[in-house]
Amino acid sequence: MASTFGTYNVSYSGMYVSQAGLTATTNNLANVGTTGASRVRVSVTDTSTTLADGTTTTSGASVASITRARDRLLDATYRTQNADAGYWAVKSGDLEYMQELLNEYAADDGTSSDGLQQLINEFFSGWDALATDTTSTSARQQVVDSANSLIAGLTEIYGQLEQLRADAVSGTVDGVDSLNRLAEQVAELNRQIADAEVTGGEASYLRDQRDVLVDQMSALANITVYECSSGYQVTINGAALVSGYTANKLAASGSGTADDPLTITWENSGKGVSITGGSIAAYMEDADQTGYAAIDTGSLPYAFTTDAAASSVTTMMQALDDLLTTVAAKINALQSAGGGVAFFTAADTSQPLSIANIQVNASVAGDTILIVTGAEDGDNAIAAAIYDLCDEDIFSIAGLAMDVSEFYEAVISWVGTAGDNAAGSYETQSALVSQVDSQRQSIFSISLDEEMSNLIIYQEAYTANARVLSTIDGLIGDLIEDLG
Repeated sequence: MASTFGTYNVSYSGMYVSQAGLTATTNNLANVGTTGASRVRVSVTDTSTTLADGTTTTSGASVASITRARDRLLDATYRTQNADAGYWAVKSGDLEYMQELLNEYAADDGTSSDGLQQLINEFFSGWDALATDTTSTSARQQVVDSANSLIAGLTEIYGQLEQLRADAVSGTVDGVDSLNRLAEQVAELNRQIADAEVTGGEASYLRDQRDVLVDQMSALANITVYECSSGYQVTINGAALVSGYTANKLAASGSGTADDPLTITWENSGKGVSITGGSIAAYMEDADQTGYAAIDTGSLPYAFTTDAAASSVTTMMQALDDLLTTVAAKINALQSAGGGVAFFTAADTSQPLSIANIQVNASVAGDTILIVTGAEDGDNAIAAAIYDLCDEDIFSIAGLAMDVSEFYEAVISWVGTAGDNAAGSYETQSALVSQVDSQRQSIFSISLDEEMSNLIIYQEAYTANARVLSTIDGLIGDLIEDLG
């Protein structure tokens, strides 16, 4: 009798385990192709009973656990690589845009008349023509017109760079807002998962959603994820962004200027947050104007270097300011030496001369006779000296003396090299992210063929156990009938 009822329990437990497998397989099939969905696995264990005489009998099977097929190490590796990819995506994009700006104003290729090198050449050629004929009214006007064209070309690029820097500020703010929003969702999912599982429920789908959100967070900042009793804890350099059911908000403030630097702080404490990875870190770098310095026209050449600022945008803005302000200061000095007025003046006289604050002297533009060509009428020494500036080493990059063309070409070369390096880093990181993700997918992705096979296996197992149970019912019925 005990054996009969024991067999009854074995078949019943087999049906229960098969039903659990069918449920898991059905869920897997429903999520084939769903982004972030993990394959759910049912682990089965034997249930046994130890009798008084020390013997052990098997009383069936039970569901040991229902788990997702995930590899935490691969998840952590993916998020680390994804943060680096997010960083280089922004840096590469900004440098590519800067290259495009300079390509529009690059050295003349024979088809463009507004290339920056062309504008520089035309400006100095105007002084050469004036030195050839100091009485020519048209030559004097050409000097003024070419100066205005040069200012317009340089300030156009400078303005686009200012907008790029402003976009980096917006990118930082938007990134922080996204990070806060994702953190709140992760904290809420921590709560929902705990509520579901405390009553013995299964929350694999919720866990998948949470992992997708954390993957998205990793593209924004250098996060670290731990799993504790209350769910995921997400930290940035050791400080908790998500702790259990609570999300600690970040706040971005500042315009990115030297007087109003862009900062990220914890909203509840005001303490600074150091974000060193992800797109937010890249945006913060390119928004930073630290290292930008006013050109001291009394102490030229300005000691320009490409590594004075973390921001490539700031570095380019400094280079353009150096180029135009140095040329303007040198010409003004020669004009002043001849007893004339400044050829270039500040648009806002309360501020120093700079690329953002420069114009052709309104008096000179209105009366070109004010342009001094020499110490006396007919003398061309000053006009010739200004023309010769194009071949003088009035610039310095990392201690190397350069003329205006060499300086501009060096700046173009730096942007090109930096852009190529950033693009290469982004390509490498993207490949690493794809590689790690492929490894993750091989573990947790759902295979339609495999799940269909499992479905058949669990269905057959359920049917077989049901038949055993039906047979036992029949035997017990016959036994009862025989006993009368």
